[in-house]
Amino acid sequence: MTLLDTYSVQKETEALFWEGILRNPLHRSFPDGIEDAARSISFSGSKLPFFPINWRYAESISALKAFQGVMLNVLLHKKYGIPYQSIHIDTDHAQLFLMSPAHPFATIDPEGEKIPTMYGGDHSGYDKFFPNLDIHHLAGPETPFIDIATTNIYKLGDGRYYHVHASMDANPSQKALGINREKYLGLPSFKEACSVFKETTSKHFAQELDTLMNDQYRQAGTICHSIDEFRASEQGQANAHVGLYEIHHHPSTHQRPAWWTDVTKQTSPTRPLFGLKIVDLTRIIASPTAVRELAEMGASVMRITAPHITDMSQLQLDLGWGKWNSHLDLRKEGDRAQLRELIMDADVVIDGYRPNVMKKWGFGKEEILEMVRGREKGIIYAHENCYGWNGPWAHRSGWQQISDAVTGVSLEFGRAMGVDEPVTPVFPNSDFCTGIAGAVGVLDALIQRAEKGGSFVVDIALNYYSQWLVSSCGTYPQEIWDDLWSRYGKFTFRSTDNMSVTIPAYTKMLSEKNTPAFNENYFEIRKNGALGVNVKTVKPILRFEEGNVKLGYNVGSRPNGTDVAKWPNDLMTEIIS
Repeated sequence: MTLLDTYSVQKETEALFWEGILRNPLHRSFPDGIEDAARSISFSGSKLPFFPINWRYAESISALKAFQGVMLNVLLHKKYGIPYQSIHIDTDHAQLFLMSPAHPFATIDPEGEKIPTMYGGDHSGYDKFFPNLDIHHLAGPETPFIDIATTNIYKLGDGRYYHVHASMDANPSQKALGINREKYLGLPSFKEACSVFKETTSKHFAQELDTLMNDQYRQAGTICHSIDEFRASEQGQANAHVGLYEIHHHPSTHQRPAWWTDVTKQTSPTRPLFGLKIVDLTRIIASPTAVRELAEMGASVMRITAPHITDMSQLQLDLGWGKWNSHLDLRKEGDRAQLRELIMDADVVIDGYRPNVMKKWGFGKEEILEMVRGREKGIIYAHENCYGWNGPWAHRSGWQQISDAVTGVSLEFGRAMGVDEPVTPVFPNSDFCTGIAGAVGVLDALIQRAEKGGSFVVDIALNYYSQWLVSSCGTYPQEIWDDLWSRYGKFTFRSTDNMSVTIPAYTKMLSEKNTPAFNENYFEIRKNGALGVNVKTVKPILRFEEGNVKLGYNVGSRPNGTDVAKWPNDLMTEIIS
């Protein structure tokens, strides 16, 4: 009998859930009762992985969703006094969490126009519902190849590899490298655009380029490290004590233990977070996912955006469920006053912008803690960054690809395919998984506030998840990976194959092999009251067997600036006017 005969994604997920999360020595302060609650979790699904990547994505996402379920179970027991609920996770279904914005099945008006939720050749149908707010035109079919190639991994003159990132505007990174964008706007292919960057980056050495990008131009970028190199780095060591998140208590003698304010006949185990108010200062994927997960459990969310701030409209449908959306221009004192008013009546604030951006406008960690100091109950302030909140790189800008590259995840993916070079893993795995970890951290902090009083700060970081993926989750055993890779023809991607290459390739592979990723049973037709149409999307991953908890959203996703920036009296109000 071989490992192929005995391997089980479900058994491995359960082991990871218990030993890699619940009993992980880096997680020292979980609420009491969590292991009792965890015994109500069960798993099913395909025994062997179907997602062709060496990292154990199936086990990672499934264990994290179990973690979310068990923390909610503890909250249900402590707040409502009900027994721990039986929660089931289909590990095949769970993997669709990583594909939800980009899945071909996801459509607006599925019974009618069937409008794709991700940009294709013609995105005019999507734009009717979500006007394109990508000010720098970085994420659409009209994006020039020179901009697409800006977010990529290139070999340097000293033989090292470096991940350059366009962030939300490719121009600053191109300028840092001395690339004249106008000269290359007409390039006819992605390959030719990559050649421009290859020629330029070959003239740089790793440390010099890292300083140029991060310190001089303040752009996201990183040397592609091995796992051991990152662990030995000052940044790696400064954050080695952190698990999936870190919570800091700010006690107060007059802020007594408290939950949020219940809404009569609506705050109940059925919608366990109903009445919880969250101010959402996030964009892109990781921190918006954390907020959306809390909204799915019943929380009310006010997302704050601004017309002059670029945003990825193509993500708004999937990541905007459960959120009102209001424009506030924080350059104006009147709008800052409105945001302060929202925060003063909120239980949670989540900040996902680059470190210190919100501090500039008076809404950083210290400012918000001071703002609520006189309240009778404290606040939960959560913030997410790339590198972690300790060490010399804590201030740096970063994205999922940067985290994958700096922690060694990208290099191990390349090596698994037989190339000794880093390759960015496909789909926004670390983004979505960081979002789940962030939501669990907020649930944990809410439980602690109800027991200890005061305020709590939740540190969330892409690297916290990536460190856990490397150290606790890991890659598939060689025999399992060889079988998995062989099923897809032993494809090979190279360092310059960014997600514009790999996502379409993976989607095609998963579809052609008729994998569970294309199982219609994992999708639902969901009403979107804000848009006035139905949407086909991935079902909630957690299944509460007794049916006492109903996951879903109080309101539908909508374009930026739809709502007035105030909390409505009725938290089921679809659009605030």
